[in-house]
This record gives sequence, structure tokens and C-alpha cells, in this order.
Amino acid sequence: RRSSTSQQQRQYNFASHSYASCFGNSMPTTNVTELRQLAITYLEHKFEDQLWYREPVVTLVQGCKLRNGALHTTVDAFGRVNGQILFANPSEVKELVHHLTTYQSPYVDLREKLACIEEELLTTHVAFLIGNQAMDFVKQDGVTEIEESIQANVVERRMNDLLISDEFAGKIKINRNVAIVGCVSNFSNFLDLFRKTIRNLSLGVPCLVLSRSNTTQHMYRWTELLVQLLQKYDIDPAMLTFASCNLDDIKTIIASIPDSPMYITCSRSLAKSIKTNHPNTISSTGGPNTLVATNLTPQVSEAIRVSATIENSGQCTALRLAVIPNATEDDVVRILEDTVATSSAL
Repeated sequence: RRSSTSQQQRQYNFASHSYASCFGNSMPTTNVTELRQLAITYLEHKFEDQLWYREPVVTLVQGCKLRNGALHTTVDAFGRVNGQILFANPSEVKELVHHLTTYQSPYVDLREKLACIEEELLTTHVAFLIGNQAMDFVKQDGVTEIEESIQANVVERRMNDLLISDEFAGKIKINRNVAIVGCVSNFSNFLDLFRKTIRNLSLGVPCLVLSRSNTTQHMYRWTELLVQLLQKYDIDPAMLTFASCNLDDIKTIIASIPDSPMYITCSRSLAKSIKTNHPNTISSTGGPNTLVATNLTPQVSEAIRVSATIENSGQCTALRLAVIPNATEDDVVRILEDTVATSSAL
């Protein structure tokens, strides 16, 4: 009999050759200058600053918008009002819970269609993604994350290929309970849209995206766009749900689907608290981002300079700690002294 104190063990593909084979092998490159210019053009000519008021964040269920809740304002990363949100009312919360607890995915393998959707997002809609993130989070992370995502997506698609191949071979069984996506403020396009949502949808796993107390506008906009793209490729829009709710209702919704995996990116203390109430939680927690090297070569010095100064060391991409034998304070000064500060991404 299993002890009530036993812990989950995750060992699938750990340290395996097949896992290692997913990395490297001709990774794509990105024209960052072009991405930045596309985003600037979108912000200057296409972005409507009143749209986030005129079309507030709402709950999306089975491709439909629920609009009967209470109207509140949304805020950006600095607490400034930037739009409106309709929190689901009690009957709408019940509708959400009913859908999430009864819906059964009719799909096993959607990789081909989701690959087409992914390509559209990273070409036709890439300026939309970066621009909205820039207006909500008010930093340039949107460019950096798309560059990183284009390469990471290749690796993650290979991992999905391994996973579903093992399911087809009868080695594993993919649990297709709805996946709960708790969005992060600064890298939502990369971590939430692609890594958490599209990867799950590709293997027939329905997804629930949760609203946030701040910077919720841009993740709602990509969810809304993704629902439209699912419909374009003849995929049931009920596969993707957005919960526009207050914190108490979000807790009620999560409690209604205890067997669902929850994906979050947050601090260690918050992750520990969430996992206490929802054990099936997978969290990417905050740093410190650490570099370890045996020698302070010119290449290592440049890697330190770029990573330690990106976004003024303000977010998860920034280096926090470098472990290098015999490095001195003078070396640190030499590495950083020629760094040029930029006051605006535009």
C-alpha cells in the first residue's frame, strides 16, 4: 500500500539519448531587426488604444464570449489602467465548470494542424503578439521571447513527437484532462502560448487559460486569436477556454478539476503555495540564472555582458550569478564598462 506521504516521481525520458537528440541539429535563426520593425509598424499604424476598452477581456467557452459579468478595469505592469475586463458572473462560472468537467477531447494527434497555426502566429501575426505584449508589459521582452521561441519550438515539437510515438507504441498513456495555464506577465507568448498551450493542444489536450490581476490584456488577445485559428483549421473551439474571473472564482474552477495538470511560471514561494492545494502542478520558478565556466574566455565574457545587462537585469532572461575560477572585481568592471544603455525599445 502506498504511503500517504509518497511523492510523485517524474522520470520519463530523463537523461535518455532520445531526449538529448531533441536538441541542436540545425536550429532556425531569426532576423531580430525585422521583428522589431514589424512590431513598431504595428504599434504606430494598427494598434488601437481604445480597443481594449471597447472590446473588454471576457470569458471564452466553446468559442463563445460570455458578456454578462461585472465590468472592471485592467492594468499594465506598472499598475496603469489600460483597458477593461468582464469578470464572469456566478451563472457563467457554473457554465465554465460544467464545460471543464464534462468536455472530452475528440482528438489524439493535432500536430500537423497546430504546426500550421504556429507558423501563422510567427509570421502573419508576429507583430500583433510582440506589439500587444509591449503595450501591456511595457518592455521589449516581446522581441526577445519570439526569437527564443522560434528555436525552442523546434525542440519542443521533437519532444512531442517522441511522446506521442511512445503512446502509439503502447509504452505510455497521455492523460487528456484539461491543462490549466497560469500565465506569466513578461514571456506569455513564448511560455504560455507556445510551450504550455500549443504543445498540449497538439497532442489533443484541451487547455484553460486563466486571467491575471495585471497584464492580462495581451494573453487574452492571443487566446482569442488562437480560438479563431482553431476554427479556421476545423478544430473544435471548445478545446481552448479562457476564464475571465476574480481570484476566488479561479480557485473554485481549479478545485473543480483536481486531476488536471496546472502549468505556472512564478516565484518558488507562490509555487509551493499553489502546489499545496493543487498537487498536480508543474512550475518553472525564479532563478537565480547561473552560468558556470572553467575559464573567463572572451566568449564567456561576452555571454556574461549580454545576459547580465539584458532588460536592465529586470526579468527571467537576465544572468544573476557567474561561477568562474580566479575571476576578479576588475574583470567584472572590464566586462561591463562598455555596455551602452538604451532608454527605449523604439
